[in-house]
Amino acid sequence: MNKNFLLIGRGIFTIFVIVALGLIIINEKKEELLSPKVEQKLNEYFDNNYSSINLTKSKMTFDNKTFTIKLSSPKNKNHFFYIKYKNKKIEDTYKEDYVEGRNILKYTTDIIKSDIKYITNIDCNIKEVSTLDKFTTKVQERIIGEDNLIELKYYYIEKELNIDNWDSEDITNEIIKLIDTMRINDITPKYYKIIINDKNDITNSYEINNLDESFIKNANNKAIINDIINDNNSELLKENKITYKKLN
Repeated sequence: MNKNFLLIGRGIFTIFVIVALGLIIINEKKEELLSPKVEQKLNEYFDNNYSSINLTKSKMTFDNKTFTIKLSSPKNKNHFFYIKYKNKKIEDTYKEDYVEGRNILKYTTDIIKSDIKYITNIDCNIKEVSTLDKFTTKVQERIIGEDNLIELKYYYIEKELNIDNWDSEDITNEIIKLIDTMRINDITPKYYKIIINDKNDITNSYEINNLDESFIKNANNKAIINDIINDNNSELLKENKITYKKLN
């Protein structure tokens, strides 16, 4: 009896394994069978929406239950977007990736960050000041063509400074030192966002926005910093279009 029960159990297990393997194989074959039809749908979607744009089209790929075609600018392979098919729906990333330039801006600001590190040995964050479509055609062409990016005012520099002596003179001097280092190396961001931290008091930090090269020769630069560290949103700050916020 026990022997028969064991044989029946083994038989059931064998059948279960065969069925499971069969389902896996069928599922894999299903995707292969779907591929030509899906590719036709994606190509039709492309023809109906983007055929008037000069684009380089990749072969269709399949991953994570999603069929994808990548469309790239012939001028720069890092300026691209996707058309995707999943759950019988087609979507694309044209607006955010191609029109607004999410990929190309990330790529080019990373280049600037690397170049600044190489030239000045300063680590900083680089952020675009706007989306690609908000720039003029000339600026867009230079970004996509990677033409002298470091001198193109489409980005800002974000840098954190740790201050030893928390007074307006020393803070001002540290900020001027940073901006002047960039200036003499022909690094010309639209503006700077600088975070100043008091080394002796971790709760004492300020984020200063909209600083630029004019800060170096501004006769009131120390007074500006003094107002900031005393949390005084003065008329002087407003006149110079400088904003700040206390952190922590």
